[in-house]
Amino acid sequence: MKFKLVFFIWTLILALLVAMWVASKPPVATPTIIAPTTTKTAETTKVPEHPYPFATSVVSGEKLGGPGTGVTFEQNGYEVKLANQTEADTFKKDPAPYLAKIVAAYANARPCPLTVCPVMGDPLDKDAYAFVYEGRQFKFCCDACLEDFQKDPNKFVKIWDAAAQSAIADKK
Repeated sequence: MKFKLVFFIWTLILALLVAMWVASKPPVATPTIIAPTTTKTAETTKVPEHPYPFATSVVSGEKLGGPGTGVTFEQNGYEVKLANQTEADTFKKDPAPYLAKIVAAYANARPCPLTVCPVMGDPLDKDAYAFVYEGRQFKFCCDACLEDFQKDPNKFVKIWDAAAQSAIADKK
């Protein structure tokens, strides 16, 4: 009987020690879910505050594919688009140098020369939706026009370049 009591006490002590050890371990990190930043619902489209400013991956320099390809997520208010999950893993290990390139693209962008939305033709005001693409600041009357831009960015780059050339000619 005495042996059973001692065995029970030691089992109880061991179970308490194991429980304390498990409780003291840091929680296991849950995997990061990388989801698109543009979420479509029946009522609204959420556009990132700073859409991705390049046509190539900031990690590899690889040209990004069309809709539904690659990996897209948001980091510190900036949209990030990468060619594949391997690049996303590389980015997540040390995001600072890659994010610095994205932030610099916004800081160093050439200002928008347009006075009307290149999609709708509406006048641009101080509340115009602005973002950067390939070193140029684009402005639209609303964030919905971004979708039209993303379908054919080269079309709008040509419009931007023509407006910039016109502004230079007007100054002469």
